[in-house]
Amino acid sequence: MITQLKSLIRQLFYRSALFRGIVGFGSVMVGRTKGLGMFHLLSYREDDAIGPLQRDEALALFGIIRTLRPRVVVEFGFFHGHSAFNFLQALPEDGRLYSYDIDADSMQRARREFAFDRRFSFIGKSQTAFVPGDIGGQAIDFVFFDAAHELALNIETFTRLVAHLAADATIAIHDTGLWQREHLAAIHQTFIRDNPGEWRSEELYAHQPGERAFVDWIVAGPHGFAALHLHSTRTLRHGLSLLQRSRPLSG
Repeated sequence: MITQLKSLIRQLFYRSALFRGIVGFGSVMVGRTKGLGMFHLLSYREDDAIGPLQRDEALALFGIIRTLRPRVVVEFGFFHGHSAFNFLQALPEDGRLYSYDIDADSMQRARREFAFDRRFSFIGKSQTAFVPGDIGGQAIDFVFFDAAHELALNIETFTRLVAHLAADATIAIHDTGLWQREHLAAIHQTFIRDNPGEWRSEELYAHQPGERAFVDWIVAGPHGFAALHLHSTRTLRHGLSLLQRSRPLSG
């Protein structure tokens, strides 16, 4: 009887989003689990996001940060703060986020809207002006590139910071994917008309070819990085590439 009742409860849990929500909320209330802090993702845009992370990309980064629990995250490109807030929601209490941007509106947003979180530091300077003193000389566990979109600037930035990466640091680079023609909406057609990109074939468009070249440059370089690409042509995906130094797990 008890086994059957448990099976019925599991069936209800699997089939009903409302019931899953009730169970999850109840688990947090009684202290069985901790909340994940993911409600902000409900407001993030997906198919028509141009510039900021798409919602599902933000979800992927949220999970990665929750899994890795980095102490020091450096972000190049604050923009409107979507990725910064996503990082802060995922970071552990002893984590720190250092966000670089030179845009005046970004500076105002960061100082006015993010002052509540002691783990956040806004650095109003170009990514190519990075010096280890900006982050107190700490080793960097996670780096997110989503600013210049220019190969030369990204190379200069990487050259400045690579010596300050932790041994197992992760680098995430946004906008490395290809847009599939069948998924393009009016907002993407406007972007293609107004911005220099590359059609790689009749169907595939590189909206930020500089970021793709940057990934290839790092992988071909002497620092031993390998890349994993979170790309898809089954939907309109800007694309993320994740890089870490290659090493044998048995070593």
